[in-house]
Amino acid sequence: MDGLAIEGADAMAAKNGVRIPPRDQLWLLLDRPDNLMYINSVVWFAQVPDWEALTRVIDENVAGVYPVFRSVPKRRGRRWYWVEHPEFDIEHHITRSRLPEPGDQESAEAHISARMSVPLPEGRPLWSVEYIENFHTEERGQEGALLLFRVQHGVVDGVRLTQLILSMCELDDEDGAPPAVGRNLSPRGGILQTASEAGVVMARDSFGLAKGLTGAAIAFPMTLTKLVKDVTAPGFGLTRVPTRVVESLASTVSPDNTAANTYRSIFRLLWEPRTASRSWSGRARAEKKVSWLSGIDLAAVKRVAEVHDTTVTTVMIAAVSRALTEYLRSQGDEPLADINLMIPMSVAPVDEGPPTHLGNHITLILLRLPLGIDDPQTLIDEITESMVRVRYSFEPHVTYAAMVSAAAVVPVGVTNALVDVVANKSIGQLTSVPGPTSMVRIAGTPVAGLLGWVPMTGDQSLGICIYSYNGQVTVGIATDAGLIPEPGIVATMIEGQFARFAGWGG
Repeated sequence: MDGLAIEGADAMAAKNGVRIPPRDQLWLLLDRPDNLMYINSVVWFAQVPDWEALTRVIDENVAGVYPVFRSVPKRRGRRWYWVEHPEFDIEHHITRSRLPEPGDQESAEAHISARMSVPLPEGRPLWSVEYIENFHTEERGQEGALLLFRVQHGVVDGVRLTQLILSMCELDDEDGAPPAVGRNLSPRGGILQTASEAGVVMARDSFGLAKGLTGAAIAFPMTLTKLVKDVTAPGFGLTRVPTRVVESLASTVSPDNTAANTYRSIFRLLWEPRTASRSWSGRARAEKKVSWLSGIDLAAVKRVAEVHDTTVTTVMIAAVSRALTEYLRSQGDEPLADINLMIPMSVAPVDEGPPTHLGNHITLILLRLPLGIDDPQTLIDEITESMVRVRYSFEPHVTYAAMVSAAAVVPVGVTNALVDVVANKSIGQLTSVPGPTSMVRIAGTPVAGLLGWVPMTGDQSLGICIYSYNGQVTVGIATDAGLIPEPGIVATMIEGQFARFAGWGG
């Protein structure tokens, strides 16, 4: 009887659908021609995988496990539902193509760039996997292949999509499984805490905030000197003075003071102006371009991190900072003291294995990235402080609550405008993901590399993905083609920075 009841419930859910929560509905409705809300992930092989085996693995691990991959969004009144497609066919979602000669990385980048601005077919579940043949890796020269995953962000966030892709893999070494991703900025077990817990932390740290500001008042000449220096830094117009003053005062308080950091974050979210105009600024267009740099020695990056007493992620972000500084110089731009990058982070515990739940459990934070700093240790210290101040704040809670609330009560057009206001405070997105430490296989074929890009929004021009796998680091660059027409230049500039760090050469 219980079995019949469960079957009846499943049939009813398939017919009537499952309500789409506001956190997923937000991403679902943000699609625009100039910025599709699609997550694009690439897996490449140095050998040619078996087509039928690949299809079977994807069918069993994706469509066969998660009903949302067999469903389409349907609106009923003001509410949206996932309703299973009555004629779902896996062959509509796994397609086959071939790169033109010579089938090298440049050919692959051009092919993927062209795909990124093409909408998925209407009336079908919002995902696709393209099996791309005639791909030749530089290391071996033999024919391999790529898999291009494209998923609408309303279906799943980037953290859980990465888990989903890895769940299709077989590990050569069980000890090489990746750590749970998406937690790098959260100091607490669960990022969504109760209001009472937040109140306790804010009250506790308010004493430290008062103490720090008192110390700043006592050392007024030094504080004033720092304020003047910060406000007159390169690229700061009058509109940026208020937020810079608040940040400068916050820097007089301990970096782990939650109250000070939360006030600082909220002030930035509300009053930080649009990113200063440079060659990468302008209106977003539909055409996107991608490039990636693979084969960076992870052991060498770890040596640099050890020398500077920091993490691999911080070293990689420091290399990005130097590369973007160099890029601005190469374009004849006026220097900037810093920029903002949006970083997604999980607001829920991340499963070790295949994701238990899909959908969206992330929020976005604004990371201040310093530019123009030549001394490696100074640069790393500033990046570290910026990350710590986000970690010890309730900024993620505030942005997540605002996103969910906006999706639930605000009309779509207004939501898009509000998202643009926040998005345009940054030039783009940055993700850093630790992958498996040893080789994995899909359908028995060794995976040579993995990479993924979250979508840009507003007038953002740049997306950066850092992914470590099997002893190597890959950096992927996605750009708005009209604003940064050659993403490969940025990738090459990032590669050239590592030799300038102590420890790189052993």
